[in-house]
Amino acid sequence: MVEDEEGLFAVPTLVDDEPASVCWSYGMGADSTAGIVRTILDPQFRHPCLRSDLSNLTLVTAQTGDEFPALAALLERHVLPLLRANNIRLVEVARAGPRNEDGIVVLQDTRHPERMHFSAAEHGFYALSNENRDNGIMPQRSGKRKCTLKFKGWPMDHWRRSEFGSQPYFHAIGYNAEEARRIADDEVLDLGGQRHMIYPLYDAGMTRQDCLDYLFDLFGVLWPKSLCRQCCFVSKHEWPQQLSRLIADPVASARHVVDEFVTLALNARSGLFGPEMTLTDRLRDAQAHEILHRAETQILYAPWALYRVRRVYFAPAVAWRSVDTAYRGTAGDTRDALAWLAATLQIAPVTDRHGHTRVWLAHRPQAPAPYPQVESFFVAAPAHVLDKQQPGFEKHWMSHTSDELRELDMDAADHLHRRLARPVTGGRVPSTV
Repeated sequence: MVEDEEGLFAVPTLVDDEPASVCWSYGMGADSTAGIVRTILDPQFRHPCLRSDLSNLTLVTAQTGDEFPALAALLERHVLPLLRANNIRLVEVARAGPRNEDGIVVLQDTRHPERMHFSAAEHGFYALSNENRDNGIMPQRSGKRKCTLKFKGWPMDHWRRSEFGSQPYFHAIGYNAEEARRIADDEVLDLGGQRHMIYPLYDAGMTRQDCLDYLFDLFGVLWPKSLCRQCCFVSKHEWPQQLSRLIADPVASARHVVDEFVTLALNARSGLFGPEMTLTDRLRDAQAHEILHRAETQILYAPWALYRVRRVYFAPAVAWRSVDTAYRGTAGDTRDALAWLAATLQIAPVTDRHGHTRVWLAHRPQAPAPYPQVESFFVAAPAHVLDKQQPGFEKHWMSHTSDELRELDMDAADHLHRRLARPVTGGRVPSTV
């Protein structure tokens, strides 16, 4: 119920006896940082439900493990001192593992934060790049931002459910005045009245440029975007800043080039910026030689695997994938094994523009062929990817492949078994080759 209006906001009554909690999802970028800093410094900007001492305000942020460390330094220099001085609670969370059942890691829950915890290796949480590496994938521009939902949205939601239970609270998000569409999409998150969404920047009419100007006037810093090194949602306008940040961190940046190289081996259309543009392409165009040299060295000297890759397509962009490790060795060993397999099966290998050579047992048919469709090939790449397939994959594979393809697939497996010693796969899912 709206009782009256004060300042920028209509005042809903969620808890009659005392002000409800206000939980701000802190994305660490310019918008949310400007909103939080202005909330601290400008009482007229504050939501009416906030106590004068801000004791019912909690900031929750989630780490992906792949943010630029320079952003942590900015937060520690400019934002954390304000939180300490005003006794504001900061909660920092991250995923504990790939499955939701693994839960979250609470990296800190304090009113006196001294540092941020960006490094997954140092602080023991599950990073987005771990997920990418284990599955041979990169973030994709198509569809929803699944990486953001899984590595930022889900850990924060998990913590809020545990913290607030059935208690009503305000959930603040730093969408600016130009993001009405995102706000309309977010209305489904009210959870039946338990969580009441508020958008302080939008209500105040602050644009993104207003946020950047506000922070620059306060701190003398052009506040950067909060995003991962391997983020695919980087426009041409934003690329120069992203490039400079990648160049400043060449060791970590090179690892993402390697990840993309492996991803492209499993799917030639899965470049970071779309089917026709890879991270490697952009770095090469920018002459980012140190990053590329480090990546090339890692690729050359990494352990390699000969992968068997199969897909069943049920519709455009809807596919089930199976990845099996057929052999492990050096780059030269696995490429030799691939060439031997091609000669044995009398199939001409095909090399794409990314330098990946495949031995195709079955190509996906060209449009307008009906669905389901299948494809199958062998390819060599660094041994990062876990053997994995969805439950029920073999049933669909058997249902939608020809007798000739199944026989060729069995011949390939038989040849490899007879020529190559099976590797020990450790904790990986057993291969079906």
